[in-house]
Amino acid sequence: MSKPQTDLEELKELEAIAREAQEKIDARPAVAGLVEGAVELTPEQIKARGRRNIWIALSVGAFMLLVFLITLAKLGANVIERPL
Repeated sequence: MSKPQTDLEELKELEAIAREAQEKIDARPAVAGLVEGAVELTPEQIKARGRRNIWIALSVGAFMLLVFLITLAKLGANVIERPL
């Protein structure tokens, strides 16, 4: 590869390199499979994922409630003891 003389020549060279790289990426079979959606879940897997999501949501909600109640308990004690 010779050194480009002008910015336009350099730009054309870089575009050619980018085009070659994109062609190599597009030709890979793994990329083509991912684009088309190679992973198909069975109905059992979909139900299991739904159950997991529900349990995760309930766990996060319970944790938030616990933090809220502890915060209220600590603030409540300080509110009673403050000077009027």
